[in-house]
Amino acid sequence: MNSGYRYSWLSSFIILMVGLHSTTASATDGSNIGDTQMCINSEHIIDTPVIDRKTILVKMLIPKDGYKRIDLVRNCSGLYEGNGFSYDTSLNKLCKQDLLFANGSAGSACLIDQIVTIDKAEARRLIEK
Repeated sequence: MNSGYRYSWLSSFIILMVGLHSTTASATDGSNIGDTQMCINSEHIIDTPVIDRKTILVKMLIPKDGYKRIDLVRNCSGLYEGNGFSYDTSLNKLCKQDLLFANGSAGSACLIDQIVTIDKAEARRLIEK
């Protein structure tokens, strides 16, 4: 095989992989409205009102006036407005793979489908539901 061909193929491959990595990183860091992310820093969570049995609003300290929407895989029995939920983590992060437990409902575990960055207007619409 020609060494010039091998070099150009390898260079192209490296450039492609670096481009894919940077695109994936920016799409999942949650900094833009509509972005989904794997985790959010639990130390930055101010409030978590339950909207309905499948949706939780998260008000964030950082970014200032930031909001996330947690969509659950399915309706979670025992989860309702005013009841709240808990979760257990050792990483100071609430992540997609973490189980949420409806407060006051023995054995009611809820699975997170996605965590989405939303704007203040969508947060207001959710609260007004």
